[in-house]
Amino acid sequence: MIWHPLVWAFWVTAATGGWLYATGAIRSVDVLLNWTPARADSDQLRRERHAEMAALLGRWALGCLAAAATLGLVGIAVVWHRVIPGAMCGTGVLQAMGTDGSRALIFWGVTLAVLYSWRVLDSLDSQLTQGVLTQAGARVMISAAPFLVLAAFFSWQALMRLENVPPVSCCAAVYDQVLSDSPEFTAGPSLVPIALWCCLAGGAALLVLAVSTIRFPDRPSGAMMATLAIVWGIGATVAVKQVWSAYHYQVLSHPCPWCLFLPDYHGAGFFIFGCVAVVVMQSIALWLADRTRRRYPVLADPAAKRIRRSAWLILIGLMGFSILTVGPAIAWRLHAGVWLNGLP
Repeated sequence: MIWHPLVWAFWVTAATGGWLYATGAIRSVDVLLNWTPARADSDQLRRERHAEMAALLGRWALGCLAAAATLGLVGIAVVWHRVIPGAMCGTGVLQAMGTDGSRALIFWGVTLAVLYSWRVLDSLDSQLTQGVLTQAGARVMISAAPFLVLAAFFSWQALMRLENVPPVSCCAAVYDQVLSDSPEFTAGPSLVPIALWCCLAGGAALLVLAVSTIRFPDRPSGAMMATLAIVWGIGATVAVKQVWSAYHYQVLSHPCPWCLFLPDYHGAGFFIFGCVAVVVMQSIALWLADRTRRRYPVLADPAAKRIRRSAWLILIGLMGFSILTVGPAIAWRLHAGVWLNGLP
């Protein structure tokens, strides 16, 4: 493992968040198994204290773990490539980490998504004293445990690989594939039209649904919006890699999303993929609020406010993503008279 200051910061933050989460999850187990809001004996009062303590610890844990994931992302994207021979961006760092690096990123993302879902339920549950969502929140909070353990495990494995690592090819491998017309490279463009239309059409559909939800928060389709947002997120990620990134690089055949995070491109990757994350996470929040409104009418008003808020954030995320991706492409077309691939 490289003993870079950012590695230390990552592990200290992750360990703090993990300890806070474990302490809160242990208390949530008692709440999940024995919660009886109709009773007022000493055992139920103890469980109510446990629920309050778990909620407080969970909020701090979510903040610490989100900060740890951000530090890890910053390290991969703009810092650790400087200590790896041959690396120029996050692509080289992930090559040095092997498959453990990609697995760590996936499990960190799932962990934060689950804990954010718990936070949405917790915020809705705190609007009333009956505690109708307390058990559901405890269940969701506990379900994040295996993903957090796997995220920490693969992070350790990935960072251990960075010590005495052999030189990597990084983005040079992309150009080698382009020059040799290798099957690995030529197979990718066949997905470009699908990803591009998924990005454009899915974004337009999400935009319409978000505006409709803002105007009529009592009639949203949370499940449909969440499903559409996840599909759109996948298509948008591929489209950024294969299409939109070229207008930032101003060069074709360089499908590397990690270079977008570099200062040379003003850290555009943080904002682009941040917008994608906002749209996906808020669509999940909207679905949870819609489901809560349908199952627990007593929480209809707080859920409607949450639905409207999520719809606004989805709208802002879509607008930000469009400005940062479609905007440079249109600017190039207006300046050059053709698209970057030469089409009029």
